[in-house]
Amino acid sequence: DPRNLDNEQVRSLYNMMAEKMGWKKISAPTVARWRDKLDSMLYARRRGSVAFSNLKAMQVKRSAPTYPLYFWTMDGWDAELMYQITENGGTTYHNRPTVVIVLDACCKYPIGYAVGTHETPELIQAALRNAALHTESLFGQMYRSNQLQSDRYAVKKMTPIYEAMADKFTPARAKNAKAKIIEPYFNSINKKYCQMAINWSGYGITSNKDKQPNSEFLNKYKKDFPDFEGVCRQLTEIIERERAEKREEYLSKWNECPEEHKILLPYENYLMLFGSTTGHKNLLQGSGLKITIGGQKRDYDCFDHDFRKYASTRWEVRYDPQDLRRVLAVN
Repeated sequence: DPRNLDNEQVRSLYNMMAEKMGWKKISAPTVARWRDKLDSMLYARRRGSVAFSNLKAMQVKRSAPTYPLYFWTMDGWDAELMYQITENGGTTYHNRPTVVIVLDACCKYPIGYAVGTHETPELIQAALRNAALHTESLFGQMYRSNQLQSDRYAVKKMTPIYEAMADKFTPARAKNAKAKIIEPYFNSINKKYCQMAINWSGYGITSNKDKQPNSEFLNKYKKDFPDFEGVCRQLTEIIERERAEKREEYLSKWNECPEEHKILLPYENYLMLFGSTTGHKNLLQGSGLKITIGGQKRDYDCFDHDFRKYASTRWEVRYDPQDLRRVLAVN
C-alpha cells in the first residue's frame, strides 16, 4: 500500500474484513512476518519504483578508473555557503551559490569548475571550458576525456558540447543518484571545507537537526557573510586547495597512461566550442581580417593562400579573451 500503513493498521483493516468473511483474525506480529517474507514483492508499491531500483534491484558495480581523463562526471551543486544580497532597499542573507564541477573519477580530481547564482547551460559550458584550459596547464596541451557523464539538465542543448569534450557521452538515467559519484564528493567538500566557514548553511533538510548550525549564531553574524564575489573567492580557494592536494598523484598517473588513450582537443575545436564573438561578421581585406576586441583594433591573417579565395565571404571570428594570439574564422 503506497500509504505505508504500519503493522497495527494493517491488522485492524484485515480483521474488519475477516470478521465479515468468517476468516481467522490475525495479530500485528503476523503482519510483520509476512511483510518481511514478501518484502521484494511489496517494496516497489510501498516505496516507489526509484527506491526499488536503488535499493532492491540488481546493481551495476564499478571501480574507479586507473588513469586520468578516462571518465569525467559533472553536476551542479548548491554550495552550503551563504552570501548576502542588498537590493531594493533590503538585504537577504540566505542566498547560496551554485557550482558546476567537472570531476575526474581518477583521484576524484576537480578538473573544471564554474561558480554562478544558479545552474544554467552557460555555467555548465564555463565549467567545461575551465576543464579544457586546466588540462593544458597540467599537461602542456588541451585534452578531451574518453567518457563524460552528466545529468539530464538541458541535455538536448548541451549534448553537442558534451560530445565534443569526450569520445563517449553517457547521460545518467533519470532519478538514478547512484550513477553519479560526484554527489558523495559534494558531501565531502561540504564537511571538509564549508563547515569550517562562518557562513556555512548546514546539511540537507533531511539531515539530523542536531548536526545543523546554531540558527542564533547565524543570525548574530549574518552581517559578516560575504557578498557574491566573496563567496566565489571562498569556493575558488576550496577547489584550488583540492587540486593542490591531489595534483602530484594525478600527474603521476597521467605519466603512466597509455598514449593511445590520450585524446587531444585541437585549439580550433576549443575556440569553436567556447570562443567569444564580437557579434559582427567581417570581410577579408588585403591586410587580413580587421576586428575590434575590447575597444582595440586587431589584424589577423592566415598564411594559407587558399584563404584569399574567399574575399567575398563574411567571417565570424571566435576568440579567447584571455589569449588573443590566435582566433578562429568561421563562415
